[in-house]
Amino acid sequence: MLRLSGGEMPKRVDHEQRRRELSEALVRCARVKGLHAVGYREVAADAGVSLNLVQYYFPSKEKLLLGGLVHLRAVMTRRLRERLEAFGDEDPVKRVRLILGELLPHDETSMDLYRVHAAYAALALTDPGLAAQPHTAGPDEIQPELTDLLARSGHPDPEVAAVALLGMVTGLSAYTASGYLTHEQAVRALDLQVELVFARS
Repeated sequence: MLRLSGGEMPKRVDHEQRRRELSEALVRCARVKGLHAVGYREVAADAGVSLNLVQYYFPSKEKLLLGGLVHLRAVMTRRLRERLEAFGDEDPVKRVRLILGELLPHDETSMDLYRVHAAYAALALTDPGLAAQPHTAGPDEIQPELTDLLARSGHPDPEVAAVALLGMVTGLSAYTASGYLTHEQAVRALDLQVELVFARS
């Protein structure tokens, strides 16, 4: 292996870590400037690296956007999993409430995450490449868990009920982010719908 002057070994590059850092930079820029205004130069400046380095890891704008989307979804999923682990209660109704409640914007970080994710969804309407990605459609990895919880509670059509709940929380999130509803009002609306869904169980 080549050695640097002075006998130091060259540092190994963690490519996954570097991609993650660049994706984080993309999301930070999107929060401030809007996703439509973010490109290679903005990401490079935020991350403190060269433009060529960003292009090396993300050869096209589509791949750059997808990298940010995958990172964003990972952050959202990690936050939810941490809350579920800390909660611990296995009661299906309580877990459904927790999952859906966590999807509502309720603090600065979740509000930022929602706004950037909503920007991805809007961009996907006119970008076929981005629209084809499963991460664009919504919390797809959460639907099976909701379906399972509803099935365990005895709901006659758990899959459709899970889709309906996710669609509702998406709308409530938009209302909350726009200021049309307060977080407390959105939670009350969510609780009412969860009660109605489980009343059929």
